[in-house]
Amino acid sequence: MQDRGGEHLMPQATRVQKARAGGIASGLVSVRGGEPVETYDDRRLTEENVGEVICCPGGLELEGKGFRGDLSAVVAWRREMLEMGMEGFVSYHDGLARGGVEYMPAEVAPFPIEARGAAVLMCYHWVPVVRDDEADHLAQEKRLVCKVIEAAAGRFSGLATLGWDNPVHFPTSFLQELGFEVVERTDYVALMWRPFTAGVARPRLSPENFAPQDLSSHGLLAIESAWSSRCPYSLRHAALLEEALAGLPEEATALVRHLPHRVDTHEEAVRWAIRPWNWEWAFANGDKIPIHRMKVGELRDLVSDKLARVRQEVSDG
Repeated sequence: MQDRGGEHLMPQATRVQKARAGGIASGLVSVRGGEPVETYDDRRLTEENVGEVICCPGGLELEGKGFRGDLSAVVAWRREMLEMGMEGFVSYHDGLARGGVEYMPAEVAPFPIEARGAAVLMCYHWVPVVRDDEADHLAQEKRLVCKVIEAAAGRFSGLATLGWDNPVHFPTSFLQELGFEVVERTDYVALMWRPFTAGVARPRLSPENFAPQDLSSHGLLAIESAWSSRCPYSLRHAALLEEALAGLPEEATALVRHLPHRVDTHEEAVRWAIRPWNWEWAFANGDKIPIHRMKVGELRDLVSDKLARVRQEVSDG
Protein backbone atom coordinates (compact mmCIF):
# COMPACT_ATOMS: atom_id res chain seq x y z
CA MET A 1 0.00 0.00 0.00
CA GLN A 2 0.99 3.57 -0.60
CA ASP A 3 0.36 6.33 1.93
CA ARG A 4 -0.48 9.84 0.75
CA GLY A 5 -1.46 12.35 3.37
CA GLY A 6 -2.77 9.66 5.68
CA GLU A 7 -4.97 8.04 3.02
CA HIS A 8 -4.06 4.49 2.03
CA LEU A 9 -4.36 3.89 -1.70
CA MET A 10 -4.70 0.44 -3.11
CA PRO A 11 -1.99 -0.22 -5.73
CA GLN A 12 -3.36 -0.61 -9.24
CA ALA A 13 -3.82 -4.24 -10.12
CA THR A 14 -1.68 -5.71 -12.82
CA ARG A 15 -4.81 -6.85 -14.64
CA VAL A 16 -5.98 -3.25 -15.07
CA GLN A 17 -2.62 -2.17 -16.43
CA LYS A 18 -2.55 -5.09 -18.83
CA ALA A 19 -6.11 -4.43 -19.94
CA ARG A 20 -5.25 -0.86 -20.83
CA ALA A 21 -2.46 -2.23 -23.01
CA GLY A 22 -4.87 -4.73 -24.58
CA GLY A 23 -3.69 -7.61 -22.41
CA ILE A 24 -7.11 -9.09 -21.54
CA ALA A 25 -10.02 -10.06 -23.74
CA SER A 26 -11.44 -6.74 -24.87
CA GLY A 27 -15.00 -5.57 -25.44
CA LEU A 28 -16.57 -6.71 -28.68
CA VAL A 29 -17.08 -4.47 -31.69
CA SER A 30 -19.60 -5.24 -34.40
CA VAL A 31 -20.29 -3.47 -37.67
CA ARG A 32 -23.73 -2.17 -38.55
CA GLY A 33 -24.39 -0.19 -41.73
CA GLY A 34 -20.67 0.10 -42.32
CA GLU A 35 -20.10 1.80 -38.96
CA PRO A 36 -18.49 0.12 -35.92
CA VAL A 37 -20.93 -0.34 -33.03
CA GLU A 38 -19.67 -0.86 -29.52
CA THR A 39 -20.89 -3.95 -27.73
CA TYR A 40 -19.99 -5.40 -24.36
CA ASP A 41 -18.45 -8.63 -23.18
CA ASP A 42 -20.79 -9.74 -20.37
CA ARG A 43 -19.47 -12.80 -18.54
CA ARG A 44 -21.17 -14.87 -15.89
CA LEU A 45 -19.84 -14.15 -12.41
CA THR A 46 -17.73 -17.12 -11.34
CA GLU A 47 -15.08 -18.13 -8.85
CA GLU A 48 -12.50 -17.39 -11.55
CA ASN A 49 -13.50 -13.78 -12.30
CA VAL A 50 -15.02 -12.64 -8.99
CA GLY A 51 -11.83 -10.74 -8.19
CA GLU A 52 -12.45 -8.58 -11.27
CA VAL A 53 -15.66 -7.08 -9.89
CA ILE A 54 -15.12 -3.32 -10.09
CA CYS A 55 -15.42 -2.70 -6.33
CA CYS A 56 -12.78 -5.33 -5.49
CA PRO A 57 -9.09 -4.39 -5.01
CA GLY A 58 -7.68 -3.18 -8.31
CA GLY A 59 -11.14 -2.47 -9.76
CA LEU A 60 -12.09 0.75 -11.52
CA GLU A 61 -14.46 1.85 -8.76
CA LEU A 62 -11.52 2.07 -6.35
CA GLU A 63 -8.99 3.57 -8.74
CA GLY A 64 -7.32 6.67 -7.36
CA LYS A 65 -9.41 6.72 -4.20
CA GLY A 66 -8.18 6.48 -0.63
CA PHE A 67 -9.41 3.51 1.36
CA ARG A 68 -8.80 2.20 4.83
CA GLY A 69 -9.61 -1.30 5.96
CA ASP A 70 -8.83 -4.74 4.59
CA LEU A 71 -10.39 -4.67 1.12
CA SER A 72 -9.57 -8.33 0.52
CA ALA A 73 -12.77 -8.91 2.52
CA VAL A 74 -14.76 -7.59 -0.46
CA VAL A 75 -13.55 -10.50 -2.61
CA ALA A 76 -13.83 -13.05 0.21
CA TRP A 77 -17.44 -12.03 0.84
CA ARG A 78 -18.32 -12.53 -2.83
CA ARG A 79 -16.69 -15.94 -2.90
CA GLU A 80 -18.80 -16.92 0.11
CA MET A 81 -21.97 -15.58 -1.53
CA LEU A 82 -21.21 -17.52 -4.74
CA GLU A 83 -21.12 -20.71 -2.68
CA MET A 84 -24.53 -19.78 -1.26
CA GLY A 85 -26.14 -19.23 -4.64
CA MET A 86 -25.27 -15.72 -5.76
CA GLU A 87 -25.17 -15.19 -9.51
CA GLY A 88 -24.42 -12.25 -11.74
CA PHE A 89 -22.41 -10.80 -14.58
CA VAL A 90 -19.12 -8.94 -14.96
CA SER A 91 -19.22 -6.59 -17.95
CA TYR A 92 -16.07 -5.71 -19.91
CA HIS A 93 -15.54 -2.86 -22.32
CA ASP A 94 -12.28 -2.24 -24.15
CA GLY A 95 -10.64 -4.96 -22.09
CA LEU A 96 -11.62 -3.52 -18.70
CA ALA A 97 -14.25 -4.70 -16.27
CA ARG A 98 -16.40 -1.56 -16.08
CA GLY A 99 -19.52 -2.91 -14.44
CA GLY A 100 -21.40 -5.77 -12.96
CA VAL A 101 -24.62 -6.95 -11.41
CA GLU A 102 -25.42 -9.50 -8.68
CA TYR A 103 -28.57 -11.35 -7.62
CA MET A 104 -29.38 -14.18 -5.24
CA PRO A 105 -32.27 -16.32 -3.93
CA ALA A 106 -34.22 -14.24 -1.42
CA GLU A 107 -33.95 -16.88 1.29
CA VAL A 108 -30.18 -16.36 1.55
CA ALA A 109 -29.66 -12.87 0.07
CA PRO A 110 -28.06 -10.49 2.63
CA PHE A 111 -31.09 -8.20 2.74
CA PRO A 112 -34.04 -8.16 5.18
CA ILE A 113 -36.41 -9.08 2.35
CA GLU A 114 -38.89 -11.92 2.75
CA ALA A 115 -39.87 -13.27 -0.67
CA ARG A 116 -40.02 -17.06 -0.78
CA GLY A 117 -39.24 -18.41 -4.24
CA ALA A 118 -38.05 -15.04 -5.51
CA ALA A 119 -34.62 -13.58 -6.13
CA VAL A 120 -33.16 -10.34 -4.82
CA LEU A 121 -31.44 -7.92 -7.17
CA MET A 122 -28.45 -6.86 -5.08
CA CYS A 123 -25.71 -4.58 -6.39
CA TYR A 124 -25.38 -3.20 -9.91
CA HIS A 125 -22.90 -0.58 -10.96
CA TRP A 126 -21.09 0.79 -13.99
CA VAL A 127 -18.04 3.07 -14.18
CA PRO A 128 -18.30 5.11 -17.40
CA VAL A 129 -15.23 6.08 -19.40
CA VAL A 130 -16.01 9.70 -18.57
CA ARG A 131 -16.53 9.62 -14.81
CA ASP A 132 -19.38 12.15 -14.70
CA ASP A 133 -21.24 10.73 -17.69
CA GLU A 134 -24.41 9.82 -15.81
CA ALA A 135 -26.34 9.11 -19.01
CA ASP A 136 -23.95 6.27 -19.90
CA HIS A 137 -23.76 5.20 -16.24
CA LEU A 138 -27.54 4.70 -16.00
CA ALA A 139 -27.90 3.28 -19.52
CA GLN A 140 -25.34 0.55 -18.82
CA GLU A 141 -26.80 -0.24 -15.41
CA LYS A 142 -30.21 -0.58 -17.06
CA ARG A 143 -28.70 -3.00 -19.57
CA LEU A 144 -27.19 -5.07 -16.75
CA VAL A 145 -30.44 -5.20 -14.75
CA CYS A 146 -32.26 -6.30 -17.92
CA LYS A 147 -29.81 -9.21 -18.19
CA VAL A 148 -30.76 -10.29 -14.66
CA ILE A 149 -34.47 -10.02 -15.43
CA GLU A 150 -33.95 -12.22 -18.48
CA ALA A 151 -31.80 -14.73 -16.56
CA ALA A 152 -34.08 -14.91 -13.50
CA ALA A 153 -37.45 -15.13 -15.27
CA GLY A 154 -38.72 -18.71 -15.31
CA ARG A 155 -36.43 -19.72 -12.44
CA PHE A 156 -37.82 -17.44 -9.74
CA SER A 157 -41.32 -16.19 -8.93
CA GLY A 158 -40.11 -12.61 -9.21
CA LEU A 159 -37.34 -10.15 -8.50
CA ALA A 160 -37.28 -7.98 -5.38
CA THR A 161 -34.93 -5.12 -4.68
CA LEU A 162 -34.53 -1.81 -2.88
CA GLY A 163 -34.77 1.53 -4.65
CA TRP A 164 -33.55 4.89 -3.39
CA ASP A 165 -34.91 8.40 -3.95
CA ASN A 166 -31.60 9.28 -5.53
CA PRO A 167 -31.03 10.10 -9.21
CA VAL A 168 -27.95 7.87 -9.60
CA HIS A 169 -27.84 5.42 -6.63
CA PHE A 170 -30.29 2.56 -7.32
CA PRO A 171 -33.00 5.12 -8.25
CA THR A 172 -36.64 4.18 -7.73
CA SER A 173 -37.68 5.80 -11.00
CA PHE A 174 -35.02 3.83 -12.90
CA LEU A 175 -36.42 0.55 -11.54
CA GLN A 176 -40.00 1.54 -12.30
CA GLU A 177 -39.00 2.02 -15.94
CA LEU A 178 -37.93 -1.64 -15.91
CA GLY A 179 -41.27 -2.89 -14.61
CA PHE A 180 -40.68 -2.79 -10.85
CA GLU A 181 -43.45 -1.49 -8.60
CA VAL A 182 -43.20 0.02 -5.13
CA VAL A 183 -44.45 -2.40 -2.45
CA GLU A 184 -43.68 -0.29 0.60
CA ARG A 185 -41.62 2.75 1.43
CA THR A 186 -39.74 4.01 4.48
CA ASP A 187 -38.49 7.55 4.01
CA TYR A 188 -36.12 7.53 1.00
CA VAL A 189 -35.91 3.72 0.52
CA ALA A 190 -38.57 1.62 -1.24
CA LEU A 191 -39.03 -2.14 -1.43
CA MET A 192 -39.69 -2.89 -5.10
CA TRP A 193 -41.03 -5.91 -6.92
CA ARG A 194 -41.15 -7.30 -10.46
CA PRO A 195 -43.20 -10.51 -10.50
CA PHE A 196 -42.60 -13.22 -13.08
CA THR A 197 -45.57 -15.38 -12.02
CA ALA A 198 -49.14 -14.12 -11.87
CA GLY A 199 -50.80 -14.14 -8.47
CA VAL A 200 -47.61 -14.69 -6.48
CA ALA A 201 -47.40 -13.07 -3.05
CA ARG A 202 -45.55 -9.78 -2.95
CA PRO A 203 -42.37 -9.50 -0.85
CA ARG A 204 -42.14 -7.68 2.44
CA LEU A 205 -39.39 -6.23 4.58
CA SER A 206 -38.52 -7.84 7.88
CA PRO A 207 -39.53 -5.74 10.90
CA GLU A 208 -37.12 -3.25 12.42
CA ASN A 209 -35.35 -5.52 14.89
CA PHE A 210 -32.60 -3.24 16.11
CA ALA A 211 -32.97 -0.50 18.69
CA PRO A 212 -29.82 1.43 19.72
CA GLN A 213 -28.77 1.57 23.34
CA ASP A 214 -28.55 4.72 25.44
CA LEU A 215 -26.09 4.32 28.31
CA SER A 216 -26.07 7.95 29.39
CA SER A 217 -27.82 7.07 32.66
CA HIS A 218 -24.75 4.96 33.48
CA GLY A 219 -22.35 7.76 32.59
CA LEU A 220 -21.29 5.94 29.41
CA LEU A 221 -21.49 6.48 25.67
CA ALA A 222 -22.74 3.57 23.57
CA ILE A 223 -21.43 3.64 19.99
CA GLU A 224 -23.25 1.02 17.94
CA SER A 225 -22.30 0.61 14.32
CA ALA A 226 -22.94 -1.71 11.39
CA TRP A 227 -20.81 -2.44 8.36
CA SER A 228 -20.65 -4.95 5.53
CA SER A 229 -17.82 -6.64 3.67
CA ARG A 230 -19.84 -6.36 0.45
CA CYS A 231 -18.86 -2.71 0.02
CA PRO A 232 -15.40 -1.09 0.16
CA TYR A 233 -16.97 2.21 1.22
CA SER A 234 -18.60 0.48 4.19
CA LEU A 235 -15.23 -1.01 5.20
CA ARG A 236 -13.66 2.43 4.91
CA HIS A 237 -16.32 4.02 7.12
CA ALA A 238 -15.91 1.27 9.73
CA ALA A 239 -12.14 1.83 9.73
CA LEU A 240 -12.59 5.60 10.08
CA LEU A 241 -14.81 5.11 13.10
CA GLU A 242 -12.30 2.75 14.70
CA GLU A 243 -9.51 5.25 14.05
CA ALA A 244 -11.56 8.10 15.53
CA LEU A 245 -12.27 6.13 18.70
CA ALA A 246 -8.66 4.98 19.00
CA GLY A 247 -7.53 8.61 19.01
CA LEU A 248 -9.58 9.58 22.05
CA PRO A 249 -7.79 10.34 25.33
CA GLU A 250 -7.53 7.38 27.67
CA GLU A 251 -10.01 8.83 30.16
CA ALA A 252 -12.55 9.28 27.36
CA THR A 253 -11.99 5.78 25.94
CA ALA A 254 -12.89 4.33 29.33
CA LEU A 255 -16.39 5.80 28.97
CA VAL A 256 -17.09 4.50 25.44
CA ARG A 257 -18.70 1.15 24.68
CA HIS A 258 -18.28 0.41 20.97
CA LEU A 259 -20.49 -2.39 19.68
CA PRO A 260 -19.86 -3.08 15.97
CA HIS A 261 -22.22 -5.38 14.06
CA ARG A 262 -21.44 -7.11 10.77
CA VAL A 263 -24.20 -7.28 8.13
CA ASP A 264 -22.89 -9.85 5.66
CA THR A 265 -25.62 -12.53 5.64
CA HIS A 266 -29.40 -12.74 5.43
CA GLU A 267 -29.61 -13.58 9.13
CA GLU A 268 -27.46 -10.58 10.06
CA ALA A 269 -29.45 -8.28 7.78
CA VAL A 270 -32.64 -9.33 9.57
CA ARG A 271 -31.14 -9.23 13.07
CA TRP A 272 -29.70 -5.72 12.69
CA ALA A 273 -32.50 -4.32 10.52
CA ILE A 274 -33.30 -0.63 10.88
CA ARG A 275 -35.65 1.60 8.88
CA PRO A 276 -34.90 2.95 6.36
CA TRP A 277 -32.71 -0.07 5.79
CA ASN A 278 -28.99 0.08 5.11
CA TRP A 279 -26.10 -2.27 5.76
CA GLU A 280 -24.08 0.48 7.43
CA TRP A 281 -25.06 2.88 10.18
CA ALA A 282 -23.88 4.25 13.52
CA PHE A 283 -25.59 5.54 16.67
CA ALA A 284 -24.23 7.36 19.71
CA ASN A 285 -26.50 6.80 22.73
CA GLY A 286 -29.42 6.40 20.35
CA ASP A 287 -28.65 9.39 18.10
CA LYS A 288 -27.87 8.53 14.49
CA ILE A 289 -24.42 9.51 13.19
CA PRO A 290 -24.06 10.39 9.47
CA ILE A 291 -20.94 8.23 9.31
CA HIS A 292 -20.77 8.13 5.51
CA ARG A 293 -20.28 11.92 5.38
CA MET A 294 -17.73 12.37 8.17
CA LYS A 295 -13.95 12.40 8.38
CA VAL A 296 -11.88 11.00 11.24
CA GLY A 297 -11.48 14.34 13.00
CA GLU A 298 -15.17 15.13 12.67
CA LEU A 299 -16.12 11.76 14.12
CA ARG A 300 -13.72 12.21 17.01
CA ASP A 301 -15.10 15.68 17.73
CA LEU A 302 -18.66 14.37 17.62
CA VAL A 303 -17.83 11.60 20.09
CA SER A 304 -16.04 14.07 22.36
CA ASP A 305 -19.08 16.35 22.32
CA LYS A 306 -21.37 13.43 23.16
CA LEU A 307 -19.09 12.44 26.04
CA ALA A 308 -19.10 16.01 27.37
CA ARG A 309 -22.89 15.93 27.35
CA VAL A 310 -22.91 12.62 29.21
CA ARG A 311 -20.55 14.00 31.85
CA GLN A 312 -22.74 17.09 32.21
CA GLU A 313 -25.87 15.00 32.65
CA VAL A 314 -24.16 12.92 35.34
CA SER A 315 -22.92 16.10 37.04
CA ASP A 316 -26.41 17.61 37.00
CA GLY A 317 -27.63 14.47 38.70
